[in-house]
Amino acid sequence: MSIVIDGGRVPNLLSRKNRSQPTQSGGSQGRHAKGIRIALINNMPDSALEDTEVQFFELLDSAAGDIPLSLRLYSLPEIPRSDAAQQHLSNFYFGINDLLNSRFEGVIMTGTEPRQPDLRDEPYWTALTEVLDWAERSTVSTVLSCLAAHAGVLYSDNVPRHRLPDKQFGVFEYQKVSDHALTAGTGKVIQFPHSRWNEVRADALTSCGYQVLTQSAEAGVDLFVKKKGCLFVHFQVHP
Repeated sequence: MSIVIDGGRVPNLLSRKNRSQPTQSGGSQGRHAKGIRIALINNMPDSALEDTEVQFFELLDSAAGDIPLSLRLYSLPEIPRSDAAQQHLSNFYFGINDLLNSRFEGVIMTGTEPRQPDLRDEPYWTALTEVLDWAERSTVSTVLSCLAAHAGVLYSDNVPRHRLPDKQFGVFEYQKVSDHALTAGTGKVIQFPHSRWNEVRADALTSCGYQVLTQSAEAGVDLFVKKKGCLFVHFQVHP
């Protein structure tokens, strides 16, 4: 299938890999596209901004099958950016007010590089919490990846992050520890890549009503969910 990308973003990396390119559309066409509408809120640092787009394009293209899918790109304001990255956002991304005045079946929000020990001191914290509140009432499901997952549970349930003695870096094996539709059909062992200095812990999550789906004795919790208006799906990893 071809993903319709609002605003005309067709990543060059896909063509260099000899893959079929997503269909591009103007904003007005994208708003009327049939099928599932997804917002990708890409907050990754400048060096990973476009690579993250491509990775999620490929994942969504593989997962969607014959289901029509339209994608619209956003990024939280007040994340420090270089001039080149800011120009890229201006060319291909929609403003956060457009997001807050729209509805989507699904939202994916990535993390970014933390600059403050307390996430609530980050310059983009207010915008992030507005997006989380909006997602509860305006989506069916929202995926929070890495730092975005930490921010989500901190805001919603005051679940703290804990500093690790060393960076959790590499690909780790995770066991399914509870049944859920999201993990139906997967094997008992799932591999996920991690790159982080902090973690949220299973006991704190379960005490606040989160269901932990995958866990590792070596690397802690990975995938966990909670229904809060919409279904929030959290990864401590880069899925």
